[in-house]
Amino acid sequence: MILLFTSDNCAWCDVLKKMLEEESEELGLLESIYEVNVDHHHHIAEAYSILVVPTLVSAMHKISGVPTADDLRSFILQVNAGARTTFKKHTPRSVLREVREIQSFNDEEEHIVRNA
Repeated sequence: MILLFTSDNCAWCDVLKKMLEEESEELGLLESIYEVNVDHHHHIAEAYSILVVPTLVSAMHKISGVPTADDLRSFILQVNAGARTTFKKHTPRSVLREVREIQSFNDEEEHIVRNA
């Protein structure tokens, strides 16, 4: 699963979407790409520490801005390699579940720091 963080007024986001479409066709990508508009879903962006759009996130991989074609291809190949070994199916609900887990972890960490 790849999350593409975008914004309503982001011209570069459209550039990256087009690049993703081209790479997906060329590589025969089976991976799901979910667009997350930070203007409407700021809580998800906060959970993933997104400061810049466009940003692509998948598991431990993150790339911000508009990457070169080679960097985008490398990102997609890394994601696909990881997807083959995890066998975990992602849905929009699982994304929100992961966000809640991240927020919960961050809240616990903040509590520990405050009480130390």
